[in-house]
Amino acid sequence: MININKFISIRKKLGLSQTELCNGICTQSTLSKFENNGRIPSLKILNSLCDRLNINVADIMDADSNKKTSHKLFEADFAVIQLDFPKVAQILASINKDELTRQEDVLHYFYLRGLLALNLDHAETDALYYFNSILDANLSKQNKIYHLLALKGCSQVYDLQNDVDKARHYYDIILSSISNVQLDDEDSLLQFLSILCNGGEFYGRNQDYEQSNKLLEMGYDLYKKRHVIYFTARILFQLAQNNIAENGSQERTTQYLNDSAAFARLNNNHVLLEKISKLA
Repeated sequence: MININKFISIRKKLGLSQTELCNGICTQSTLSKFENNGRIPSLKILNSLCDRLNINVADIMDADSNKKTSHKLFEADFAVIQLDFPKVAQILASINKDELTRQEDVLHYFYLRGLLALNLDHAETDALYYFNSILDANLSKQNKIYHLLALKGCSQVYDLQNDVDKARHYYDIILSSISNVQLDDEDSLLQFLSILCNGGEFYGRNQDYEQSNKLLEMGYDLYKKRHVIYFTARILFQLAQNNIAENGSQERTTQYLNDSAAFARLNNNHVLLEKISKLA
């Protein structure tokens, strides 16, 4: 929630009256209703008021509110790994997009909405709208991980439409700019691994095993270094499929599949376990 008292305190410290602060942004009545009655104006107005105070909207948000939203978005990311899109829909339904104040959370929300449109609603046009909304946002280039996630999302749309050339175009852009991504927390690491995993799966399906193995092995190395296992099952499963396609040894394929099944059971990924049983 917004800490209105903090907002008022900052305004007064700067020596601004309500009239001076809202001039050219909104009516004095709108600001008064916000400060005195807690009636929050539109996010556009609130952003403009905060800009004039040289602060971000996030600066007047209670820390617990931001943490709660971030936790929900992270929970939705994990549901994506499990391919549990009904759960993603349930989580996003509990988030009011208009109350998101951090640019990172807005980009994250759009990314998840795009995946939901693509995988649950099968609304490819809507999915492209959400992914392109991220690409059109100037701040997505500063927050590189969401720029790459949006490119991945566009590729997934065209991949589902069997337009391999367009899908490859977006993944090739990702490959050219995948270095130097900041992985400062568990969520950004999880998102980066999703890019490597989906990219590896795409190139593997299209018989470009060199690029596929490169991305999958990059992801596998990250797992070992950072001690995370979220995408391990899917990476090992794709490596097994690549090995079969390249006429690799049966022993290696069996090892990949056994390891993939072990991690899938650990993550309760029943969708993947069914795929493994059909290939084993």
